[in-house]
Amino acid sequence: MAKRVWKIRLNTKSESILGSLFEARGLASDEQIKFFFDPQYQDHHDPFMIKDMEKAVTRIKKVCEENKKITIYADYDADAVTAAAVLLRFFKQCGYQNINYYIPDRFTEGYGMNQDAITVLKERGTNLIITVDCGINAFESVLKANELGIDVVITDHHQLTPHPLKGEGALPEAAAVVNPHRPDDPYPFKGLTGVGVAFKLVQGLLKAGVFTVPPGWEKWLLDFVAIGTVADCQSVLGENRIFVKWGLYVLGKSRWIGLKKLLQMAGIDRSEMDTYKIGYIIAPRINAAGRMEHADAALKLLLTDDEMEAEALAQNLERLNRTRQEQTQRILSEAREQMILLGDQKILLAAGEGWHKGIVGLVAGKLTEEFYRPVLVMDKTAEEATGSARSIGNFNIIEAIGHSKEILVKYGGHPQAAGFTLRSEHIETFRRNLLEYAETSLTDEDLFQVLHYDALVRLEQVTPEFIEFICKFEPTGQGNPKPRFLLSGLKVQKISAIGQDGKHLRLHVSSEKQTIGCIGFGMGHLAAKFAEGSLVDVICEPQFNEWNGQRSIQLRLVDMDLHEPC
Repeated sequence: MAKRVWKIRLNTKSESILGSLFEARGLASDEQIKFFFDPQYQDHHDPFMIKDMEKAVTRIKKVCEENKKITIYADYDADAVTAAAVLLRFFKQCGYQNINYYIPDRFTEGYGMNQDAITVLKERGTNLIITVDCGINAFESVLKANELGIDVVITDHHQLTPHPLKGEGALPEAAAVVNPHRPDDPYPFKGLTGVGVAFKLVQGLLKAGVFTVPPGWEKWLLDFVAIGTVADCQSVLGENRIFVKWGLYVLGKSRWIGLKKLLQMAGIDRSEMDTYKIGYIIAPRINAAGRMEHADAALKLLLTDDEMEAEALAQNLERLNRTRQEQTQRILSEAREQMILLGDQKILLAAGEGWHKGIVGLVAGKLTEEFYRPVLVMDKTAEEATGSARSIGNFNIIEAIGHSKEILVKYGGHPQAAGFTLRSEHIETFRRNLLEYAETSLTDEDLFQVLHYDALVRLEQVTPEFIEFICKFEPTGQGNPKPRFLLSGLKVQKISAIGQDGKHLRLHVSSEKQTIGCIGFGMGHLAAKFAEGSLVDVICEPQFNEWNGQRSIQLRLVDMDLHEPC
């Protein structure tokens, strides 16, 4: 299991809790603080600051003037599905009808553009492909499109991988390559998601006057942008803060019937939208389509304007999500058994037959949290193994995987998450290569999970006013974690394991002047460790608990240990 160490997020010069919170989030000036708490839509960057945006807009304009067919080519995760929804909803609003979309099948085609799909699109009469959330490394597929007379506009946010012949920084020979991660791109914000880049394309088309919509209409697309940004675990600072904050507002008032049905069936109160609801309730349902069957089921839901169809499609996503949850638990259990046998290896790899390819990434993520090691989980057949990897800290998993590029069929992704395919006969060689790489790249200290807190506070300081101020730090997520605090020397009262199989922990903690209830999700096993009356230190996220119309203060526990006097 993961070894943990507690550390203050930043040793700040400030003596106040507020100052510590600001410094830890890089908020130094009044202007930065104002933007953080009150980002305005008009503060977004000029879309034409992105390299090739002008080329993309010009090419799309020409195709639309000639009424030629456009195909939106998307990946199958929530970022890509929402990106496709942004462009398709936009073109529909503009009255452009000669457009369709293509999403590859995760299981038969795999990630990204492929040459067979290009051939199919040629047969369907496509003249221009606009990629969303993919394409930056699709050199061969773009060449195939060029050979067939199809232009390609790439919109993507993934890292470039070195071309085997052209080397670092090489780009596919597309009509335009719109990606802030291009080495030559001057765009000031590099954290855009696939849906964020797609939305910048919409802004570019509007600014250039290619299409006209009612003033501000494009803001109705921000609910999709918020969902994709949070689902892809990208920063909620910078320009993304504008998109996510206002996207949450739009999501509460969404005009898309399919999205409203999804929220309704998931039991979400639309008046209280936050990043947690996106990350743990909405995004998993959208992702379930591509993981379990085909992402088309999710995109259709986001595009439909028919209430009965929306009802049926939302019910289908609920079914797929339940199946996904059941299979995740089964594979998680089997993979965990393999990893326990691996002992203290610095990188953990598990492979099994019949492990659903759409779920191995979820399992890798959960096991990374549990063991605090980089984890790779693969579904294997006699011939081939396809897997997903998740990393820890600053360990670049895509570089580690690339250390074995000579035996990989394909690979790609981010420093923290990647996918790959190799022949099954090479699995053990792959494992050895990963472990060799880890020996020089991962120290023993790297394998301690650091739990950061923002400041040390007294229990008496946790007041309703204190929590109301913390709530203003929303939207939270990557780059702006929920404020966490260390409380020391608290007395345990009324401790018990609750929930199914005693999975969760409930207790009260007290100081001389205050008593507050606590909840620890997934911490039920600690009930036997701490006796009533014992003194503990906790890292927690103070919050309001609403139940039966009553509101009370609650500490959501992140970790708890016996008190160690200074």
